[in-house]
Amino acid sequence: MQAIQVKVCGGRSCSERHSEYIKKRLEADIEFYKYNEDEVVIETCLCQWRCKEGPTVTYGNDIQIWQNPVKSSEFLRKKVQEARKRFNSKK
Repeated sequence: MQAIQVKVCGGRSCSERHSEYIKKRLEADIEFYKYNEDEVVIETCLCQWRCKEGPTVTYGNDIQIWQNPVKSSEFLRKKVQEARKRFNSKK
């Protein structure tokens, strides 16, 4: 299974809107939901140029705007479940 690359915007506007708490929540979710390293990779990225719509979090090719820790956690859980279903259906 290919890891879901999660990028939390670390630009000034998103940081002012507490994007670091989103990253901390997602990192805590890895442990809580027992995602493994080949399922989810979380990193901070530079500005994604959606400053008025931030905080912005990208999950692979999905860009999500107006994020908060709870919305981001729920979206990641959904993406992992979808990826697991696809992976298991190919076996």
